[in-house]
Amino acid sequence: MKLDKFFSFLVPKDRKFFPLFNEVADNLVVASDLFIKLLGESELSKRTEYIKAIHDAEHIGDDLTRKLMNELNGTFITPFEREDIHILVDKMDSVVDLLHGASKRIHTYNLSVFPKEFMQIAVIINAAVLEIQLVLRNVKNVNDFKLYINSCIKIGNMESEVDDIYQSFLANLFENEMNAIELIKKRDILAALEKAIDRCDDVAKVFSTLIVKMG
Repeated sequence: MKLDKFFSFLVPKDRKFFPLFNEVADNLVVASDLFIKLLGESELSKRTEYIKAIHDAEHIGDDLTRKLMNELNGTFITPFEREDIHILVDKMDSVVDLLHGASKRIHTYNLSVFPKEFMQIAVIINAAVLEIQLVLRNVKNVNDFKLYINSCIKIGNMESEVDDIYQSFLANLFENEMNAIELIKKRDILAALEKAIDRCDDVAKVFSTLIVKMG
């Protein structure tokens, strides 16, 4: 191996990692915005367009994840611990995957009307991914995460709020929904959204872990 390539392998590639983190966060916001538009659309043909766009965002997320994993495997010194990078990338990718899964269920189940809780939770997810985007757009190195402890707290509060909405919705659903098939459809979609906000909270926990490690 030539010396220039050897030293390139050793140098932490912050200039590549953090821009890719930004791209992943931007894609999260795109997918979340599209999902809100999907829930607000009553015309089935236009819903299909949004579902396809979310599908495209899911593919973009997969491509970005592969790029980040390639960077991780091709760099000896990383901007922070490899395990934390891997968890951060995996959890952010999972948010888009879950929104994509929820959109596919909406298409498959052919729901004509969405419970108001779907939109409530989708809006909170959007707020959470915007908070993630805010953090990753502004951190230039691992020490900058400590400036965004309030973002971690906000996302944790959002996760708790969604959990309350989810539990209340399930209680009402099992009590009032007489059609078992409709019950399963609504429960499955909302469960995917509840998992999506959980993954946002997992991202915030990675930020918090980095803050603790950096002191």
